[in-house]
Formats: sequence, structure tokens, C-alpha cells
Amino acid sequence: MPIGIKTAISLGRRPTAKDRKEMVRVVVDEMRLTELNPSKSQCLIVTKKMVKQYPQSFADVLKDGTRIGTGYGSLLTQIKTRVEHVNRGCTLSRRRKPKKTSNSPAEDIAPGPADQYGCVRWQSECPLEESEESLQEKQKEMKDLFSSEGPAGVERGHLSQLMKATYYLQRKSINGSPPPSIAELKNDWPYLFTPKELYNHFKVLTNITILEKLEKSMEEKGKMILQFFRQMPSGTNAEEVQRILMKYDDIGVSCLIPCVVLLLLSYFKEKPEALILQTDVLATAANVEKNSTLPDSPRLIVLGEILTATQWMLSIEGQVVVNPHPNFVAGFAALFASYYNFNLVYQHEASCTLEFVQRCFVGINPPTGTKTATTKVKKSGKTSEKRNNTVNPHVCTLLRRLMDFEWLSM
Repeated sequence: MPIGIKTAISLGRRPTAKDRKEMVRVVVDEMRLTELNPSKSQCLIVTKKMVKQYPQSFADVLKDGTRIGTGYGSLLTQIKTRVEHVNRGCTLSRRRKPKKTSNSPAEDIAPGPADQYGCVRWQSECPLEESEESLQEKQKEMKDLFSSEGPAGVERGHLSQLMKATYYLQRKSINGSPPPSIAELKNDWPYLFTPKELYNHFKVLTNITILEKLEKSMEEKGKMILQFFRQMPSGTNAEEVQRILMKYDDIGVSCLIPCVVLLLLSYFKEKPEALILQTDVLATAANVEKNSTLPDSPRLIVLGEILTATQWMLSIEGQVVVNPHPNFVAGFAALFASYYNFNLVYQHEASCTLEFVQRCFVGINPPTGTKTATTKVKKSGKTSEKRNNTVNPHVCTLLRRLMDFEWLSM
């Protein structure tokens, strides 16, 4: 092993990226003495033992203690990638699966992202002191309040109590089969589409206070991410990253959080409009719906430039569901909460950025499952679903680079 690895594990520190890569080469070379092309499950056995024995040096843990996924995902990815690299073009080491005969049973379809992913109260029981009829009466009371007072009624203290009491009925509606449309949910639960109740519902669903969590973690980790991108070498969309940083420097620290979001989108080569749409500073919800073709997946609509916008709206399934509100981070919290509250998958066009936010900023890190939709792939003229990794490899790589930067440079 490199001397840097020996020193790091003896002191309980993270090794440098260079030493870690050399260690991976040594480990893979040793594995291939027994098995020329180790499978992912075989790589997993080795990786888990390494991380268990030296967690301070190799575990996927941020400096604030946040564990990413299983804690060994990045090392597993590195080892398996090295195995694939050294076996590239070597036909003798390929793993071949026997062809299925015509009378073989059809292959099971890979399950989609679990709606319960990251949730602790995906479907609760009906409160003992209530019945469905009494909860429906409370629901009608809230609909009547919305008819008379509109969204402003959300500030009534009694409204929060009603929303909390009817959580069971809200989840029953959302989790229905077939699932209801957003328009139907908005008609049945109008106050669920206000920022305050979006956050409250997410809190009960996941045990996370989303707005407070995002404000704090984006402020703390955002500065570190900014420093990382300033020192990022060429490649990985570096020109666009530097352009965003220059614009941020011209405006000032007030736009830190939208700048971080744009940097992540740029790094993952995802277009800003895959997550955030820009419109005129004086636009209304009716203007946006009339003049734009809104996508089905959630979008944060900012009024003006992304870095300087002070007002935002939220759209889902082609309609604006939250009218203009101030504060970009509040809008981003509402956007993120909507994926969990309404059982929505991350759109493929922005899936890396959303998963990064989920794991690094929000702290939802289940060891299994994913919130990203499966993708269709064509092979030999046949279309099949590609199974997603627990942690997206691109997200895993950036998190590992950030962990190295955070532990070794700051």
C-alpha cells in the first residue's frame, strides 16, 4: 500500500485522492489473482470490510456527521469501475448470462421508485378519537374557509390544527390507486398547496423541517461547495461553472443559494430549465399558464433572473399550484417537498441535482431504493428498463470529491 494510505489509517484520517486511487489499483490487482473479473457482489464484500475496519478513512461521511447512503458507495463504485477498466476488451473475462429459451418465464419487471422512499409516515392510521366521517367534515370546513378567504386563511391557527388532524385522510387521498391528479388534490385539499402546509406535511411525512434544514445546510455547506468549484480543474463543464461564479461575484453574497443550485446543475450537465423556469418580474400565475407550456414534473418559476429573483411560483402537472411568494430558498424547499408529499419521482433531466440536494442538504439517505425514475434503454432492438443504482454514480463521485476537499483542505 502507498505510504499515504498507511499513514492515513494509522491516524484515522482520510487519504488523499491520489493515494486512494493507488489503493484501489492494489486492491483490484489482488482480487484478480483469485477472480479475473470480480462481480459487484464480490466487490461489495471487500468494500464493506475495508470501510468497517477503517471508517474514519474510507466511510462516506461529511464533516458534520451526515452519512451518505450506505456509507461505502463511493469506494464500491471506484473498485468496480477499476475492475471494468482493466477488463475492457478482454473477452476471456466477460461474465456471460445464459440465453433464455422461448419457454422460459418472463423476466420480472424492475420495480419503480418506492413511494415510501425516505418517509416515516407514508400512510398513518386513522386517529382513535376520529372517524372518516368526522375527518371529512373537517375537510369540508377547510374547503369552505378557502372559498371565503382564499390562501390567506392559512394564517388562521385553527387551520393548522385541522390540517394536522386530517393528515391520515390527506395521505389516503394522495396514495389512492389510481393516484389522483394534482388538480383533484388541489380541489380536495387547497391549503396543502400553500408553502406553510407543504412544509408541515413534509415534516410529518419525513420528520424533517424542510425550510429550516435547507436554510441551515445550504448556508453552511454552500460556502464549502463554492470554494470547491472555485478550485475545480478544467473539464466537467468548467467554463459554465466559472461563468456562474463570475456572475455571483458581481452580485454578492445575497444570492449564495441560487448560485449553488446553478453550479450543481452545471456540474451534472443538467439544464437550469429542467428545474427552474424564468419569467417576467410582473408575471402572474395566469400569465405563466397562458404564455408557457409548463411540464408535468415540478418546476420552480422565478420572476426575473435566477440569481437575483425575490419572487417565485411552483408548477406541477402543467399548472401553477403556488402563487407568487418571496425568498428563493423558501421556493426551493416547496419544490423539493412536493416530490415527497405527492409521491413524485425526480425528472430525469434534473435527477442528479435533486438527489445531491436530497443526500447532502436535506439529509435523506436511505441505504436502498431511489427517487429517480427508471430509464428506458434499447439493446439488440429490444427496449427494457435500466435499474437505477442506490446512489447515482455521478452524485457519488461529486460527494466523494467534496468529502476529500472538506476533510483535507479546510
